[in-house]
Amino acid sequence: MHRIWATALAVLWAGSAAADPLTLPQYMAGMTLVKPDAKVAYGGAPQQTAEVYSPKGRGPFPVVVMLHGGCYSNEVPAASLSAPAADLAAHGAFVWNVEYRRVGDPGGGYPGMYQDVGAAIDRLREEAGPRHLDLSRVVLVGHSSGGLLALWAAARAKLPTASPLRSVDPLKVTAVVSLSSMGDLKGFSPLLPWICGDDLNVEQVVGVKSAERPDPFADISPRALLPLGVPTLSLTGEYDAQLPPYMALYWRLAAEKKGDRAEVRVLRDAGHFDLVAVQTPAWIEVREAILKVLADIQPRP
Repeated sequence: MHRIWATALAVLWAGSAAADPLTLPQYMAGMTLVKPDAKVAYGGAPQQTAEVYSPKGRGPFPVVVMLHGGCYSNEVPAASLSAPAADLAAHGAFVWNVEYRRVGDPGGGYPGMYQDVGAAIDRLREEAGPRHLDLSRVVLVGHSSGGLLALWAAARAKLPTASPLRSVDPLKVTAVVSLSSMGDLKGFSPLLPWICGDDLNVEQVVGVKSAERPDPFADISPRALLPLGVPTLSLTGEYDAQLPPYMALYWRLAAEKKGDRAEVRVLRDAGHFDLVAVQTPAWIEVREAILKVLADIQPRP
């Protein structure tokens, strides 16, 4: 742990910020909502939809699955990432911006939230032909709590047989880009009320411990499911007050210890929300990093 703290403190003390990081009110005030090209239902609940942002051209297109954050609360919708989704589509990626049942929605939390994310990703098989998608290049991109869900979704094939989150043939993804997030839900769950507020019902996120489920984190915490078997890139702001950089560094050490390829980049002068605000320099770095991850994926024979 001392290496993580030393690295994080070195980053945080490395000079003064050129611009103040966005606060939540500033982020919300500057948010641009971009209408999707289409909205697809992958289930019967109102929240079980995905927004489609299509690039120009004939394809086949690489795919970005976007998973929004918001402390698992139904107060933050997928549309909060509509501007980043549209920007990625303008640069050649097909974007599948996923909505899912969160805490506060009927059926939200455990297990419905995780089942929704899995079902939304698997629905891409039905969309691949009509929308000219290259399913050999599928990158999961999640922000904050969505980053945890993205890391989790990459490991769905490893879920315990008895888990209600397990699906028969989960779509294989090729990489994960985690933004302003972490990967050890079990280790950091005691901090969730501090990060998200006391009104967050952590038990709804995690599920209930029982004789059949002695460790509630075994099928939801990405760290418990290591190795994921796919490369991960964690991008984090040096002034992230919600999920500081040491959390991403901790994930990298845990992932590498299990044999995964994991990279962390700390973005200067950025806070928690800058990474998904298209008006910031941080978003440009994030966009270019995602596009490079897509470009570096080797086509399957």
